[in-house]
Amino acid sequence: MPNQEGGLGEAQRRFTNGDVARRDVVKAILRPVGAAAILLTGYFLLPISKDSSVNVVGLAIGALLLAAFVAWEIRHFMRSPYPVATAIEMLVAVAAIYIISFATAYYLFSEYGNREFNAHLTRVDALYFCLTVFTTTGFGDITATSQVARIAVSIQMVSTLVLLGLGLRFLNLLVNARVQR
Repeated sequence: MPNQEGGLGEAQRRFTNGDVARRDVVKAILRPVGAAAILLTGYFLLPISKDSSVNVVGLAIGALLLAAFVAWEIRHFMRSPYPVATAIEMLVAVAAIYIISFATAYYLFSEYGNREFNAHLTRVDALYFCLTVFTTTGFGDITATSQVARIAVSIQMVSTLVLLGLGLRFLNLLVNARVQR
């Protein structure tokens, strides 16, 4: 962060020199993990199945949780004195949003669609399928059979490459900051 003299701000200088307090590092790790746990809990507990009488409410609450999480992450990033560290933290948070969003989409496709996959997906099945696509494992036990599901899976595959590329870029930034020190 530039200060008025054009140099690094004190917080950025402390980060670059490795003087970041241990509690700051712990908080940076726990924030996205805690947020992911909340999103995952919502994924499993919100009433979004077809047979629920309040599924629209569950979907609305889920969408609001995601929107609030994104807004919170953006606000946190904009106010952070450690932009590189916060960018890494945000990448972890984006991965959590990404996985839970695609798992929810696959679950909803299976729940509301007509044979979108080769089997009906439970929430665990949808999360498992999403993770196999994300990690490029692809066991083949669950496959997308409809055009809509195949498009969604294709979008996930391409965006996984983008997400991994961003992760590598941020890792490169951290290594370069350490080397320059």
